[in-house]
Amino acid sequence: MSEAKKAGKSKWILWVIIGILLLVIAAGAAWWFLLGSQSAPSKAALAQQQAEDRVKNTKFINLGSLVTNLQSTDGGTHYIQVDVELKTYDPKVGEKIKDFMPEIRNQILQLLAAQQADKVSDPAARDRLLQAIQQDVNKILLTDGGTLTGAAPQANPPIVAAYFSSFVVQ
Repeated sequence: MSEAKKAGKSKWILWVIIGILLLVIAAGAAWWFLLGSQSAPSKAALAQQQAEDRVKNTKFINLGSLVTNLQSTDGGTHYIQVDVELKTYDPKVGEKIKDFMPEIRNQILQLLAAQQADKVSDPAARDRLLQAIQQDVNKILLTDGGTLTGAAPQANPPIVAAYFSSFVVQ
């Protein structure tokens, strides 16, 4: 009888050890799948998150209405009136633009006044004008109004695009 009790006890101890091992393996697998996969997000997930952040942080800044005269080839007086909107992904850029608004408006007015009345209405000329406005505003913002020696090239400029919300030539 003592041998039968020993055999029964050893089977019971074997089943307890197997149960403990199964629990340890199950806990390790759960940790691996639940926590291990979150530690390193994929490049696609990072790109998706950046795109969502950009959409969430997109801001348009209205510079107001700008009116100036144009260069004339026919001897007449011609005027241009535009409303300019600047697009940024950085919410802090709006305050900086307010700080440099007189300089930004002056630069855009000078750029507009240098245009010829008969050519400024061409869509390609408008596109070049918008690109020049974007570059000039970025230069002002990156050099703190020209007080720094030069604008450092930036992969993510403060202003990513400029748009005309109104464009009238007379």
